Parts: sequence; structure tokens; C-alpha cells
Amino acid sequence: SKTQVSRLCAEIDDKVKAFLARPIEGDWPYLWIDATYVKVRQQGRIVSVAVIVAVGVNSDGRREVLGMDIGPSEAETFWTAFLR
Repeated sequence: SKTQVSRLCAEIDDKVKAFLARPIEGDWPYLWIDATYVKVRQQGRIVSVAVIVAVGVNSDGRREVLGMDIGPSEAETFWTAFLR
């Protein structure tokens, strides 16, 4: 039902927010950052948005997504805010 989907989406949103707000600890000597564009629905229209993802590799060779954000484009201000 629509109520169950809404509840599930809210739970996922909470988990994603907690993941993105977690402290990043340890050494990450390798970092890859990249962006891709995806289509999303905003106010009834389909628009293209930039999705930035940062993936780090720690000293033990373990890879982890360190951060992710969505913005209107790959403008310098978006990259700067993401990296800070």
C-alpha cells in the first residue's frame, strides 16, 4: 500500500542521512571522486541532476563509499561544498 511505501522510504532516508553524517575515521590514502548525471522527477518534471560519489581505500585495502551528494550540476561551488 501507499502507506507502507511511504514508511519504507522514510526508513531508508533516515539510514542514508545517518550514513552520510557519520564521522569518517582512519587513514584513506586513496580517494576517487566522480560525478554522473541521472534523471529525477522534481515538481512533476523530469530533470537531470549531478550525483557526486567519493570512494576511499584505507591502509588495509578496504574500499568504502565515504560520501555522496546530489546537486543541479557539477558547478565549482557544488564540488567545493561536497569536499568540505
